[in-house]
Amino acid sequence: MTVRRIEIGTEVGKGWRLFKANMGVLIFGGILATMISAITCGLLTGPLMVGMLLIARRLLKGDPDRPQAGDVFRGLDFFIQTLLLLVITAIAVLVLGRLLMSMGRIPIIIGWLIDLVVYAVVMWALVFVAYEKATAIDAIKKVFTLIKSGSFTVPLLFAMVAGFLGSLGLAVCVVGGFFTLPLTYCLMACCYDTLFGDGPEVIDLISAQTPPPPPDLRL
Repeated sequence: MTVRRIEIGTEVGKGWRLFKANMGVLIFGGILATMISAITCGLLTGPLMVGMLLIARRLLKGDPDRPQAGDVFRGLDFFIQTLLLLVITAIAVLVLGRLLMSMGRIPIIIGWLIDLVVYAVVMWALVFVAYEKATAIDAIKKVFTLIKSGSFTVPLLFAMVAGFLGSLGLAVCVVGGFFTLPLTYCLMACCYDTLFGDGPEVIDLISAQTPPPPPDLRL
């Protein structure tokens, strides 16, 4: 299985333009998702992440029924699959953690990179659940099939970059995460569309909202 080639810088630029053109709905949607996730002790984290991915893709494709912050709850339709995905991830992380502990102390940077790789795999699986309505098992299988094909290295690295950028706001201050986390969903939506999309892309039209030139007053 092969995928189209992407350039990380290009996709980051597209994701940023999508975010910048729709900051209001994305930030408020992200705040709503974060609050509900905290209230439910993380139980609804997966569905709300899917909800944000759905909002980002609808904005990217220029949905005439413009998404609102409350549309984040559309991710609840994927509750079972996202919950199963997160349970599988938790088990895998636990097993991996025990394996690494048996190998002795590892450098912090190695542990950090492992976390990013796990994040990238889970994020792509969530993307496939959201955009292809895949089951948790099928989404995980697709990610690893793509990885084994050797054509998914750059998209995996891109998801790691998206995760790193999304965490920057949290690292600087918690409030900053309300700006950087929604950016992550925009980045993933744009990257998915480049790799697998077959419809028209309207992000350049959205971002090109420049004022018209002054009228020619010459007689």
